[in-house]
Amino acid sequence: MAIHNSKKAFVLGLLSLCIALQSQAEDHGFDLINALDFQGFVFGGATYNDLPYRGVEPETTPGLIIIGRMGDAFIEGNRAGYPLARLGFGTLSAIGQIRMHQYLEANDTTLISEDRKRAIEIGPQLSIPLSHGVISQFSLFQDISGTHDSHEFEASLYKRFVFDRARIVATLAAQYQSEDLMNYYVGTDNYQAHSEWTSEAELLATYDMTDDWSAILVWRYYQHGRDFEHSPLTSSDRTQRIALCIGRYF
Repeated sequence: MAIHNSKKAFVLGLLSLCIALQSQAEDHGFDLINALDFQGFVFGGATYNDLPYRGVEPETTPGLIIIGRMGDAFIEGNRAGYPLARLGFGTLSAIGQIRMHQYLEANDTTLISEDRKRAIEIGPQLSIPLSHGVISQFSLFQDISGTHDSHEFEASLYKRFVFDRARIVATLAAQYQSEDLMNYYVGTDNYQAHSEWTSEAELLATYDMTDDWSAILVWRYYQHGRDFEHSPLTSSDRTQRIALCIGRYF
């Protein structure tokens, strides 16, 4: 497992800048976090990425996770959203995400000459509470970054479990990836993939060490389809990401 020094320096520099800005603001009687109206956790730690591409070894890199709210807006790791309408049966929100689990850097393999980049995607999300504390969500993501210029539909179920000092969120999801999205990440000049479904399982667990500090563990597992697996770029049909971080509540 290799740690990329450039990524490490960037994340550590960002964390140091945030801490320095907050410290300077407090010295002058100004609370930067409260001014942003943020309530939640900022976590820093390590992320393990096991991508299914040929010649790409699993790597551990510094990780930054933000979970909280800024007014009505919510931030959940690589996703953020804003509620648009409270309906009688659920909530309609605008949602955005950074696609973190599908990317391939040209420097890591001899199979491509250009990066298959992470994408920035936005779209609507409908959340509908079900029985026994289960929440269903239906989301449509469209690329707005000019990366794959395509879309993905996601249907998911999640439930929260609360214990004394620990909280767990368990999620199951199915994601329909369009043909253009598939071909951007696994297609080649000699191989064209079709649209297909990817399934996802996620566990997010937090443990309160003190009133202000908590630890978080995030595990995400993606099971891809046959066209993904049969690509000459891939050696597996699975993607796995694990993050272990410690954060402070603001």
